[in-house]
Amino acid sequence: MKRKNTLFHFGIILTLLFLQACNLPGNAPDGTPTADPLEAAALTVTAAALQADATATFTALPESTATQAFTATPALTSTPSFAYVTLSENTNCRTGPGQAYSLVDTFLIGQIIEVIGKNPTNEYWYVRSPNNQTVFCWMWGFYAKGGNLGAVPVFTPPPSPTPVPSFDVSYAGVDSCVGWWVEFNLKNTSTVAFKSVGITVKDTVTGVSLGELKDGFTDLGGCLSSSISATLEPGQSYVVSSAAFNDNPVGHKIEATINLCTGLLGSGTCVTKNIEFTP
Repeated sequence: MKRKNTLFHFGIILTLLFLQACNLPGNAPDGTPTADPLEAAALTVTAAALQADATATFTALPESTATQAFTATPALTSTPSFAYVTLSENTNCRTGPGQAYSLVDTFLIGQIIEVIGKNPTNEYWYVRSPNNQTVFCWMWGFYAKGGNLGAVPVFTPPPSPTPVPSFDVSYAGVDSCVGWWVEFNLKNTSTVAFKSVGITVKDTVTGVSLGELKDGFTDLGGCLSSSISATLEPGQSYVVSSAAFNDNPVGHKIEATINLCTGLLGSGTCVTKNIEFTP
């Protein structure tokens, strides 16, 4: 638009110059060449147009915007090539397939656990610990799922450990009918049952010692009642009575030895505990 306005103005100038040239005298002084008015006007217009082009404002093209670099998607973690399982619940791992065996390690939800073998009933996996690569143990498979398990070999588990019997004993009181006897509260804290009990009591004041060995567990309870349990099962508690003193032992220091056995009449595996108290 600016250039069109410039040319329009130059056109007006050219017209005025042409009219002026028509009014000039016909002869110039001697020896002086006469300029052509039309040519001069044309040259003026051309020069002005060139000057306008030279001073025209240059509009720069917008710079191109760089294309955003492509970010590669991380590759998915590949499935292990070895036999493995993961857990939906935290699970213990032991020296053998069962709670009777000693605890070795505990595995957490989501851990990848390498499977080395299995027991004959397919209930337990023999695995390498993800917490220590040098440790191997037996893990219950109830909460386990995994892959590449088809060729896992069957392993023979170690022999079941021999359970260790144990119990707690505490003084439970003195009762009487014909004579006085001491009562004890026994609790089986092991995984095996006891079938017989031996109790020895000594009154340190009178020096009298009494002892007896019985199958089953007897609570005299008083003159009119008594009870007996054939076995003391795992986790069970029961009150048992000693042999009866002729003299009242209340206020006397008593020394007692309690011997529980897994077999009848003191056979099998036996455990002994000593206790002192004053009724």
